[in-house]
Amino acid sequence: NAQNYMVEIGGEIRAKGKNIEGKPWQIAIEKPTTTGERAVEAVIGLNNMGMASSGDYRIYFEENGKRFAHEIDPKTGYPIQHHLASITVLAPTSMTADGLSTGLFVLGEDKALEVAEKNNLAIYLIIRTDNGFVTKSSSAFKKLTETKE
Repeated sequence: NAQNYMVEIGGEIRAKGKNIEGKPWQIAIEKPTTTGERAVEAVIGLNNMGMASSGDYRIYFEENGKRFAHEIDPKTGYPIQHHLASITVLAPTSMTADGLSTGLFVLGEDKALEVAEKNNLAIYLIIRTDNGFVTKSSSAFKKLTETKE
């Protein structure tokens, strides 16, 4: 029975125990960029939970100044149109994190945070603004990722 592991399949992650340095597994949250280069927004310690992210900054095209991503609004049948660039969810399993990240991403930043706070969900949002990106996180995310000295 493995006590220490980190598995990533298709962007979904499950980690348990500690890394070779005896610390929680250090997992990066990707920072959206306009150049397509990969960059790190934040690094969190992950232990005994799953993590998944959804976003519109990798698979998209722009036409007439509008961004069209692969996430579809179930109410309209068209690609979503909001300012949420990325959402990362921490949950007991990576399957749960994956489902929540997609569903909450479709809702947009305000509704996603509202649902997260109401249901004690750990989410981290990266929001597109006219001046770049800003981040927000739920109370549950802050609690799970706070540094313990």
